Amino acid sequence: MTDSPPRGAARTKRTPTTAASRKYSAHRTNIQPVASTTTYPEVPIVMRFLLTTLPGTSHLLPLVPFAQAALAAGHEVRVACAGPALPAAVAAGLHALAVDDGASARPYDEIVRRIGETDMTEKLPPAELHAQFAAAFGETGNLMLGGLVEAIREWDADAVVYTPMAVAGLVAARATGKTAIVHGLGTRWPTYGPALAHLRSAATDLGVTEYAEADIEIDVSPPSLEAIHHRTTPAPTETYAGLIEHMRYLPYNGGGELPAWLRAPRTGRRRIAATLGSLTATYGDGTLLRHIIKGAADLDVEVILMTGDATLPGPLPDYVRPVPWLPLRAVLESCAAVVHHGGAGSMYAALDAGVPQLVLPDRGTDSDTNAQLAVSRGVALRLDTAQIAATTIEQSLGALLDSPSHRDACAEVAQEMHGLPAPSTVVDRISTAIAAAKVGV
Repeated sequence: MTDSPPRGAARTKRTPTTAASRKYSAHRTNIQPVASTTTYPEVPIVMRFLLTTLPGTSHLLPLVPFAQAALAAGHEVRVACAGPALPAAVAAGLHALAVDDGASARPYDEIVRRIGETDMTEKLPPAELHAQFAAAFGETGNLMLGGLVEAIREWDADAVVYTPMAVAGLVAARATGKTAIVHGLGTRWPTYGPALAHLRSAATDLGVTEYAEADIEIDVSPPSLEAIHHRTTPAPTETYAGLIEHMRYLPYNGGGELPAWLRAPRTGRRRIAATLGSLTATYGDGTLLRHIIKGAADLDVEVILMTGDATLPGPLPDYVRPVPWLPLRAVLESCAAVVHHGGAGSMYAALDAGVPQLVLPDRGTDSDTNAQLAVSRGVALRLDTAQIAATTIEQSLGALLDSPSHRDACAEVAQEMHGLPAPSTVVDRISTAIAAAKVGV
């Protein structure tokens, strides 16, 4: 058995990849919004979406709702990636393949380790910090590119869906003449140009000369946050894709058996969730977790400590309930607040749940921007590294728990997110646009 139907079954007609089609790949595909009155060929539209991202679990999970919606609509999906993203894709029920022997995960793992175990985000000037991020993601992209191009060609994918930092996805789409779709992880960013610059030589070798941005962007960030984002860190409008599809962010953290204590109606003490994300390096030596635990001691709350595979910080008091892994969104349903590191997955799960946030970001990273936006929107408080202590965490959590304005802002953003188009709608729109471009509509 394979994941592909016979070549003539419910598929749009395909043209084998030729030298001519590879030459065309140096240019953007002609994707345009399609009017609802447009008529199409009677042949069913069945697309092949090849998804790729950086070699991290947190970069793969936000793609899963789109992938599942595509499968449910009768399309075909493959994931081509490396590192922990690969088993995460398999665990999500997706067909996946490795783009290399694991080499591309090493520069990514190293920059993540340095963020978690050193003071680089506090000591390095912003320009140098971003240069190091760009170099790491660029090296990862160069190491993924060959396998990614091969995966696209051997399957004859229709479109390549990639995340903003996974710049090899854009170059591979251009090299194979496929539609390039950049899928946001949360806060809206175009394809990461500084990392893309590191692929210039490889792109030239593939005959690709134009690769500034994708054809289509999937934007999952609520408009009120993006209005703040645009005012504070504007990106040139020409760097964004020609067709932008807004889509509801659906938190996906994998499956999990929900214990009785989580399903039971809440009584007594309020509940706080605490997570530092899916990367063990983020937890360091446990100091930050100890500050969180001690800071909650006098607040009359229950702390759900979500630590993944990280080592717990010694004996825990009775108001702390440690859980190695549960779907975060399910936990947040019963929480009055959440403490997290500013990662997009944690922040947007909390936004979707309408839960106030205390953010503890790393300076100069995307978590720093996320925290700034959340505070500006009135859904969060933040503590920077130099401010973090048990006393400041207690003060900040106490303020969040007793703040009607934060709860009201959280409810507003959650309602805004829930009103955005579902992934199924966006899959249909994108499939229609790609099919129309193929037949010249």
